[in-house]
Parts: sequence; structure tokens; C-alpha cells
Amino acid sequence: MSWLGKMLAPFDPRVPEGRRRLLLVGGGFVLLIGIGVGLILLWDYTNSPEFCGTRCHTMPPEWAAYNNSYHARVSCVDCHVGRVGTLKAIQLKSTHGGHLTSLIFNSYERPIYVKSLRPARETCERCHWPDAVFDDSMRRIAHYDADENNTLHTTFLIFKTGGGTERFGTGRGIHWHILNKVYYIATDSLKQNIPWVQVVDAAGNTTTYMDVESPLTQEQIDAAEKNLMDCVDCHNRSVHDFKSPDYSLDQAILLGRISKAIPFIKQKGLELLDAPYATFGEAIRAIEQLPAFYQANYPDFYAQNAAAVQQATAVIKEIFQTTYFPDLSVGWKTHPNNIGHKDFPGCFRCHNGKHMTAQGESIRLHCNICHTIPVVAKEGTQPKIAELGSLLLSAKEPESHLAANFMADHRFQADKSCETCHGPIKFGADDTSFCSNSACHGTKWPVVNLDAGFTHPIPLEGKHAGVWCHECHNGVKKPQYVCANCHKPPAGHFTGDCAQCHTPVGFKESAAGLLANAKGIPHAIAGREQCLTCHASAVKPVPASHAGRTNESCTLCHKPTVAEQPGASAEAKPIPHAIAGREQCLTCHASAVKPVPASHAGRTNESCTLCHKPSAS
Repeated sequence: MSWLGKMLAPFDPRVPEGRRRLLLVGGGFVLLIGIGVGLILLWDYTNSPEFCGTRCHTMPPEWAAYNNSYHARVSCVDCHVGRVGTLKAIQLKSTHGGHLTSLIFNSYERPIYVKSLRPARETCERCHWPDAVFDDSMRRIAHYDADENNTLHTTFLIFKTGGGTERFGTGRGIHWHILNKVYYIATDSLKQNIPWVQVVDAAGNTTTYMDVESPLTQEQIDAAEKNLMDCVDCHNRSVHDFKSPDYSLDQAILLGRISKAIPFIKQKGLELLDAPYATFGEAIRAIEQLPAFYQANYPDFYAQNAAAVQQATAVIKEIFQTTYFPDLSVGWKTHPNNIGHKDFPGCFRCHNGKHMTAQGESIRLHCNICHTIPVVAKEGTQPKIAELGSLLLSAKEPESHLAANFMADHRFQADKSCETCHGPIKFGADDTSFCSNSACHGTKWPVVNLDAGFTHPIPLEGKHAGVWCHECHNGVKKPQYVCANCHKPPAGHFTGDCAQCHTPVGFKESAAGLLANAKGIPHAIAGREQCLTCHASAVKPVPASHAGRTNESCTLCHKPTVAEQPGASAEAKPIPHAIAGREQCLTCHASAVKPVPASHAGRTNESCTLCHKPSAS
């Protein structure tokens, strides 16, 4: 019998009925098995990264980042669905039907944000057990400046990954956050704004922290969702991470893929990668103009290093292709990365000095909770072994360094006693001492506020903004805020309210206008004693602000002169008489016709000539 005959046998009336039924049942069973195998194969395919990245979602940014990640061999569904049973997986995947519709009609959001990531206990912790203890790890971070020489700075530090449990004495370091119950409220979908944090210890005691700059009302707290912190609150970009141009260029130069010898190559790379482009093609065309820049501006260098410049151009294009996707509104800044605190707030979302208890204690901001104090070495130098030993090793700190507000308070606590451990106290950012660490003091952290909840009585602006805290505080948290604590006035200088003449910017330009006679006075006299001859009267008394000034201090503002000045009194002009002295003046001026002004009461014979110059003319 031919194969066709065998296939049609269940329907051939010449075949006995019993055999036909048997053949129908067997055929149906084989068909069901075939359909089942097909569905299993289809199910496995729809769970594959290739299907997710190139067929279903067609996501060039996510697919590119996935293939460059540490998890490039972990299936997408392991994180987005979780390592759950088949029935649970079918239930979860069925909720994603809307994605297919949005793909068909090209109506999906741009950029794409994840909305269905499973909790870490169903994903990360299936491979990464949180009770495991991780050793501290040494890191060497290379950074090249955007200058002509692409100057190298190398930072050394140790990351305190930590882990374990407190009962074994190992509940510390970065992984402390998942070994303890930490709840938080986020006011945005990307969880970048966290105004409320609550920690629950092993005994059930709670400590609540509020952002004093953006506090929530009790009604808002009661109504808000409380998130229990887990792995993905920090490791949120462990797969789809778009590296910053700064980092990508540093790595390319460090690995020799881009020649450090090319002048300004770091700067030019940043300019090309960070420029706004409407389309992918526009960006590629702009990057391809890089060799023309060196031909025009560095012709001799380009003549000898054309291949290096061409190689750098190719690498910068490659960086762009894995970092920017203009058509999908995706760039390296689109999705915040919560690991660290350099490019995005990250750790500083909570550890920013602004989250405080009702008693004024902040969430600890100590740098060495998660890593040691960095050691920075400039190009051509290496840190001394002693420096690495003292700065990188996890030495036990004094009790005072463990205070909740130590990072804010250490600024004015610094004194000679610190030199025992840290060497000479020399503030700055030139890396010549422990306190002049450019990784700390030479870097701006805009989301950190060490003065949160405390209003400085003197505005830290102008010249006050550049003063080190310890220079005024002298080890005291709340000193008496008077200018004389820091400013020694010159000999003979005024006392009293310095703000009459001075501001944090400098000497007031209008300070002279504070005093009626700040400009030249129409007298040849000088000195407080002589001034008081006339100005002790009630008519034109000495201002109260002048109390305690000396003879010499008058001339600091008042310049004696006999020149006629606008606004001077009539008596200040020379008189047309050869006589002099009060007695002679009163011969005529005691009459009602031209009486002595009331302001002259009590003056002596000699005082008349101080203002009135006898003349026979």
C-alpha cells in the first residue's frame, strides 16, 4: 500500500471498521502530540532573548545594552517574569498582550520604561543569595581630562560590598540595605525623589527620616505606597545600562582603542557624543567629520597619525551606536542608574544630608560606609604604599567619626588633633594631603546639602563662600557670629556694626553715603576732640554709630579741607573782617539783625576761627 493509501486508510470503507477506528484514534493522538510539541517549541521560542529583542519588542536600545551587560546569558523572562512555574509564567505573560497590539500599530511609548519587573526575591535572589558574604574589592578608576594632553587621573578605592547576617557579625557594607528592612516612599515613577525613609531593626524598632527640604504631610504618608527596598532599587540598570560618554571614552583610551596622543580627543569625543541629533544618520555624518578637524587644526600630527584618528572615529561611532537612539528618544541620560552617585543621584537619593529624624539626626552620609576614602594619583605619579595603606584599608574609626551628622560636623571640628591619623591639615583639592582630596573637595555634589535643617546666620555668599568652615568655627559648632572672630580690624578702625560699611562681597560702594559728612568736610581741623567742639551740641550731634572712635578714626572717612563745597553753611565761608575771636564777633552778631546761630552756642573765642577765616578784603 502506498503512503497515500495508508494516510487515507481510516476513511477507506474497504478497511474493516474496527481497524479504521483504531487508526483514527492513533492518528489523533499523534496529531495531539505534534501540536503539543509545537506549542512547547513555540513557548520556548517566545521566552528566548532573541524573540524578545529582535522579533516581539524590536528594541534596538535594550537589545544592544543587554548584549553588552553582565547578564547577557540570562534570559529576559528570568527578570521580567521571574523564575516561576509554567502556569504562573503563562498567567504573567498573558498580561503582556497589550505589548503586541502596541507593536502592530506602532503605538508603544518612546522611550520605553519597564513596568513589569518582578521582585528581587523572584529574580536576582535565585542566583545571588543575599546572606552570602562578599569580600571587599579593590578598584582602579582611570579618568582623562578634556584638555589637549588628555591628562590622566587615577583613583584607587576599596568597595565594601559586605553582606552576611548580623548574627555572624558580617551584616555591614553596601548589602546592609537588603539584610535590614528599609521602607521608602517615592514620589515619581523612576523612584528618583524619595522624601520619606523608615528603617526597622531586628528588635522591631523604627527610625523615620524625612527630607527636610521636601517634607510630606501625614496624610500624604498614610496614602502613599511604602516600598520595601531590595536589589533592584540600586541595581536597576544591571542589564540595560547605557554608559555615559565620559565613561565610555575613558575606557576606550585606557584600553588603547583610542590613542591618548591625539590632542583634545577626549574633548572632541564628548562634543560629538553629547550633541543633539534628530536622526541616527545625522549623528554618524557629524562624527565622520572628526578627521577633517585634525587635518585643518593639526595638519602635521594628522599627516603622521591619520590611522590613529580614523580608528578613534570608528570607536566614537561605535560608542554612539550603543548609547544613543534618536529615533526612539533614548540616550544615556534617559534611564537613571542608581548604582553610585556620579552621573545620577543614586545613593544620594537618601544619603544626601537632607533626610533627618525629628531629633535632627541625618541618614549617614559617611563616604566610607560603602567604600574607603579615594586616593587620587595624577599622571606620572603613583600613590605611595603608605598612602594606600592608611586610606584604603578599613581601619577602625574613632567613636566621634560614627556620629550620624559627622560628615556635616567634621568641617568645623578639624584641628591639630586630626594630624595624628591624617597628617598635616591642609585643605584644598590638590591631592597633596588627606584633607585636600580632589575626589571629595574637588567635586561638586549638587544633590547633597550638609547644611539642611540649619540656616547659617551669615549668608555664605561672596567672599564668605570660599572660606573653610574651621577657619571661623575653631572647633565649635555654634560660635559667636561676630566679624571680629575672623577679621582683625586695622589700627584705629571703627568698632560697632561692621555691616554699615561691609558686605560678604567686600566694602560697600555706598558706605560713604551712610554718613552725612563722609565726603570732604569744609574744615581744616581734624581729630575727634576738635570735631566735638561743634558736634557735641544737640543741633548736629555725633552719630551713635561713631561711639568709641578715636581722634585718628575721624579722618578715615572725613577729609579736612577749607575748599568751598556745595551745601556748606554760609558761616563756613571767609568773613570780610580782620577781627577774630568770639568776643569781637559778638560786638555785631549779638544783635537781633544778624544773631549768632543757635548751633554756635557754647563755643569759645578760638572756635570761631576754625570755620571763619578773617580777611580785610
